[in-house]
Amino acid sequence: MIKKIKIELIVLLLLLINIFLSSSLDLRLYYYFNDFDKNLNTIFLKNFFVNITILGDSFWYFFFCVLGIVVVFIFEKTKLLIFISLKEIKNLFFYTITCLFFTGLLTQLLKHIVGRPRPNHTILEDSLGFDFFTFDSNFHSFPSGHTSTIFILALICSKIIPKLKYFFLVFALIVSFSRIVVGAHFLTDIIGGIIIAFLCFKFINLLLDN
Repeated sequence: MIKKIKIELIVLLLLLINIFLSSSLDLRLYYYFNDFDKNLNTIFLKNFFVNITILGDSFWYFFFCVLGIVVVFIFEKTKLLIFISLKEIKNLFFYTITCLFFTGLLTQLLKHIVGRPRPNHTILEDSLGFDFFTFDSNFHSFPSGHTSTIFILALICSKIIPKLKYFFLVFALIVSFSRIVVGAHFLTDIIGGIIIAFLCFKFINLLLDN
């Protein structure tokens, strides 16, 4: 099974090594987007990213899935909508919750272990020092939780509707990019979140296939 996800593991390891060695590109992007709304032509674009970034919050997806399971359970008990395969819908909700849970778990685990300072904290404190094994959210920059969430959902949707695969992935990329624009994460945090999503998606599907 490890062989099936070795590429993701290698890339994640290389990315971790990179963030400990250099943050020059990350900082350059941060400074660029920090002044992004100073130009009248880019104010609207900045506001767009500020508004869309909330789509990476996993709470609403968990809530929707749990609500969906409850609704399906009611329909099953009341024998309503018998012409629809409620079992498949229920399984889809459980599958989504499983993917969200394990992706979120691995993301939070890495955040607490790595302890990378967020961009705003880095600039205010004038330090790139890591705070390993911390519960301080100012040091939970790597990887991006919003990114891992929106990408795991994009992968699930791509599995359900393969023809719209690229639409879902591009949309997830836009939402992820918003985390850089709003100053919540560095570029490498976003890449880390994407790798986590692909890693968990492949691992969960391998388990289910077995």
